[in-house]
Amino acid sequence: MSVGFASLQQAENAVIPELLRGAGVQWLVEFAPAVSPSPAIDIPRHRVLHDASGWIWPFRGEGDTLPFADESLPAILVRHLFWDESAQGRFEEALRALAPGGLVVSVTANPWHRNSWRELGRDSFRLPAWPRFLFLHARHDLMLQIPRRQYWTSALPGVSPLLLVVGRKPPRSATVQRLDLRRRFSPVAEPAASSTCRAA
Repeated sequence: MSVGFASLQQAENAVIPELLRGAGVQWLVEFAPAVSPSPAIDIPRHRVLHDASGWIWPFRGEGDTLPFADESLPAILVRHLFWDESAQGRFEEALRALAPGGLVVSVTANPWHRNSWRELGRDSFRLPAWPRFLFLHARHDLMLQIPRRQYWTSALPGVSPLLLVVGRKPPRSATVQRLDLRRRFSPVAEPAASSTCRAA
């Protein structure tokens, strides 16, 4: 895949930084194609780049293997991922590393927008349209939050150059252990010593 996304960067700069600022994100990992310029966000981030062969920077690996521990990332930015059959495996691997309650922002080019056709040409056919793009996220256990303006502009073909989904991984339920109060608070064995202090 030798396409770029330069003409879409202005649209990404207009929406992604604002979303991340409002979500209280301290740092994130961005997953993006090697040919894609990154949006201008002021949050500390680590970039992981891929192409058709898998992850290529800052390490090399299969698409379904990331060197992150389970549930270790507070937020992920997934950009222009859904091109082929292996994209779903890459997305699931990114979600595996996302912490409970963590934020996911997923963005792709709108295949029905003129900027996508100008930038990507026939490769636009490989992009998911809005209903499929939404389904690719809804099939996972994510609490989806689609910004109202983005929802309507994404649902109408050709209006927005980007398709955008925001969600959170459900927080893990707290485990409750029953306390044995008899062992923790046993009665005092000896009576307290009487005081010999007298008030003046």
